[in-house]
Amino acid sequence: MIINVDFLRNHPDCIEICADWEYITWGKSYGWTKENVLKSYQRMTEDDSTEQAFVALSDNKPIGTALLIENDHEDYKHCRPWLAALYVAPAHRRKGVARKLVALVGQIARDREEKQLFLYTLTPEIYRAMGWKVIEQFGDNKFLMNIEL
Repeated sequence: MIINVDFLRNHPDCIEICADWEYITWGKSYGWTKENVLKSYQRMTEDDSTEQAFVALSDNKPIGTALLIENDHEDYKHCRPWLAALYVAPAHRRKGVARKLVALVGQIARDREEKQLFLYTLTPEIYRAMGWKVIEQFGDNKFLMNIEL
């Protein structure tokens, strides 16, 4: 299986499915509307947006997504930028898709001369395997992590 990762803006036909993945996986539980999540993804596909959405493709079909955003947690506004909404379709997990998406987000952050990247997760072991470090455990078993760029 060949996996390509790219800016979502280069694949406008994939915007809706990537937004749906975020809405279904996280957005509904946070009380977000499907329309607001879609608008957010559309904004992140504009060339001049500092926040960007990315897509992983196999056979020109979307199989995963990730975001590079300014902040992903109210209590950690001093931490920026963030890898967020990393999602890989279940049939494509454990095949290196997440690793490729994380690498692209990291490269774009490095290109912007960022020194580190942050995320929070319930599953730190996934990111530890990619070199991320736990900074803090908070809330109900959530982990704040970072990686030096």
